[in-house]
Amino acid sequence: LSGTALVLARLPLEKIAECLSELCAVQVMALKKLLSQEPSNGLSSDPTVPLDRLAVIFRHTNPIVENGQIHPCQKVIQEIWPVLSETLNKHSADNRIVERCCRCLRFAVRCVGKGSAALLQHPAQMVNVYRAHQHSCFLYLGSILVDEYGMEEGCRQGLLDMLQALCIPTFQLLEQPNGLQNHPDTVDDLFRLAARFIQRSPVTLLRSQVMIPILQWAIAATTLDHRDANCSVMKFLRDLIHTGVANDHEEDFEMRKELISQVMNQLGQQLVNQLLHTCCFCLPPYTLPDVAEVLWEIMQIDRPTFCRWLENSLKGLPKETTGGAIQVTHKQLTDFHKQVT
Repeated sequence: LSGTALVLARLPLEKIAECLSELCAVQVMALKKLLSQEPSNGLSSDPTVPLDRLAVIFRHTNPIVENGQIHPCQKVIQEIWPVLSETLNKHSADNRIVERCCRCLRFAVRCVGKGSAALLQHPAQMVNVYRAHQHSCFLYLGSILVDEYGMEEGCRQGLLDMLQALCIPTFQLLEQPNGLQNHPDTVDDLFRLAARFIQRSPVTLLRSQVMIPILQWAIAATTLDHRDANCSVMKFLRDLIHTGVANDHEEDFEMRKELISQVMNQLGQQLVNQLLHTCCFCLPPYTLPDVAEVLWEIMQIDRPTFCRWLENSLKGLPKETTGGAIQVTHKQLTDFHKQVT
């Protein structure tokens, strides 16, 4: 299928839609047949094979489309959406099948790019399924949508609404006992989504009501000893703070700078406290360069304030063990502060 899709993508544009429709029709018919029958042995209605085949087709269909031309795959993807939607609803509790649906949609969005904006009409269904079953692949799919459409003025509010709706059940999941430790994939995908927003439309997120709760969860998640999840958290924090100094020639720079300043005034001390605590007591050495980069970005925003926050954090560290033995001297803390700042 991948070879067929690669060849198909080199056909004249007017031929691609017709051939792609025929190529997808076999898999769509298989999905429709599975949707119409009841499972008899637990496997008979499993749609993963046709879903995977559709994903392969979309992944490798990459025609060259000039500006102003309608993407030849756009119509085909709109035609098969109802079947994907019905499959998603029928198997909404099955994480394995939902992941396959999201993967198929991900490659469909990447295939058509801006031309798949019609799919943005459907996040409500994604959110409804996510409320009932917190499959983290929906957060990942959300990050793909933000990556593709986040710079489109007309799409930003819809994407923000999607993010806010996804955050409600996500925060409830993470609030459970050991929520961060038990759901590292959710942490990973949540902060990948948030980082995409910061990269594509920072002002939209910074001005939203969900900004502070997301940052509070990021601060809490810095202690999570999970390579991928912690990497996503630190990247989000680094990109977030860097927004206050990056691209100072752009017209929204002053607004970004002011919004980051407001966020840091509210949570900066707490963030520095947590990062220092994380370095000393929670994370393995290989993660420390990521923490250092976040601290560096904070220092670039407001060096005098960062120096004060760091001093306060160092003062708050335990100086002795429970048995009374000295762990760190005042001189060591002072020397460390001087070296960092």
